Amino acid sequence: DVDATSGEITLSNSGDEVILLEGTIVIDEVDYDDGWGADGDGPSLERIDPAGPSTMAANWGPSVPMGGTPGAENSIYDPGGDFPPSVTDIQHTPEFPIATDDVAITATITDEGTITKALCFFRVDDGPEDSLSMADDGAHGDGTAGDDVWGAIIDAHPAGSEMRYYLVVEDDGGHSDTSWTFAYFVTTGDTIDGDLVINEIMYNPASPHSDDYFEFIEFFNRGSTAIDAGGWIIKDNNDFNSFVIPSDSRSVVPPDGYLVVSVDVDSLENYYSITGVLGPVGFNLNNSGDAVRLYNDEGTLMDYVYYSDDAPWPTAPDGDGPSLSLIDPDFDNSDPLSWEPSGGSGTPGWENVGIAGSEIRPVAMAINVYPNPFNSAAEIEIDLPKNCEVELSAFDIDGRLVERIFSGRIEAGIHEFALKLENSASGVYLIKMHYGEKTITRRALLVK
Repeated sequence: DVDATSGEITLSNSGDEVILLEGTIVIDEVDYDDGWGADGDGPSLERIDPAGPSTMAANWGPSVPMGGTPGAENSIYDPGGDFPPSVTDIQHTPEFPIATDDVAITATITDEGTITKALCFFRVDDGPEDSLSMADDGAHGDGTAGDDVWGAIIDAHPAGSEMRYYLVVEDDGGHSDTSWTFAYFVTTGDTIDGDLVINEIMYNPASPHSDDYFEFIEFFNRGSTAIDAGGWIIKDNNDFNSFVIPSDSRSVVPPDGYLVVSVDVDSLENYYSITGVLGPVGFNLNNSGDAVRLYNDEGTLMDYVYYSDDAPWPTAPDGDGPSLSLIDPDFDNSDPLSWEPSGGSGTPGWENVGIAGSEIRPVAMAINVYPNPFNSAAEIEIDLPKNCEVELSAFDIDGRLVERIFSGRIEAGIHEFALKLENSASGVYLIKMHYGEKTITRRALLVK
């Protein structure tokens, strides 16, 4: 009933995600792929059971009539079906544990029947596989009992441990589901304080450039003194994949300088017209998500990035041409919001350049109030050059709190907030923004 052409909605033939929202609340979502059927043969893709799982191939199939049944009951409608359990939102908390942290593995598990078994299988480095029973009892890092979030707790492990885990779930109908394998790394907790930082990653070059010739990793020295990275080690998410940076003139990185490593030095230097590339790195980065870890010559983890090709990470670097580019070397590079697609096909060995038309990020913290003076209501604009915790409040001239406008973590960018003082007297008010250990204050005059 709605003409969607003005919104330029076009679904991908190989797979796409359809999301139904009310405001910002997700009402339903389907993440299909062409393996579910109805890929160009004439039928539409129909849901079998409206009460069954949305994102599960077993609840979908090709329509009987060509072209489907828009506006009418689905031709394969069959309420009350028996489906395998749905296992979604698998995650570990904390995301980057240290040696003293127990780690909660959680997942949302639903079924039209009863879950009879939920197991978390895990392996430490290349050791033997072990398993834990998961529970929805509120005592295993799983939130509230009976909320369909199941959990298990993996005990703390030493720094440097590589942990891999996956889930196996069964229901009372004999159906089962086995998840993908996930991983996390136990760190020392001080992995983003070093001056040599991971600054740009080309993990999936666009065709015809292949991974074996054009993958690269760029490091940037954001400090004030030169760093000799000779003997330092670069790894992905597999400890057996490692590259030792050779000790020569190229390993000495001056302040504001770059160190670039590649799987094929000649291809990279010739294509980008640069010199000094180190390599060959003897492994490839995974196109669907991987880790880049940097250790010094004493084996201390100095920096790491665990990227993904799914949002909130930028998706364009996954084969569309751009590299994964850090917006600012001082940003937390473990945060996906600190990255953007590069302009063109990347900038190994020189300053990162974002894509044309990408989000504008301020260069300094700032507050603006407009109009000023104002009558009862005004807009407050804050400029944030990096992701941070912010507390924004209004005080009267005597320092008494009048309104707490916002408190929480917010991403880099320009943000607007409403200031409403209908019940306040005319006079001067102070708008204060706290971030870290700093405070910015702006005066605003209320005139009624």
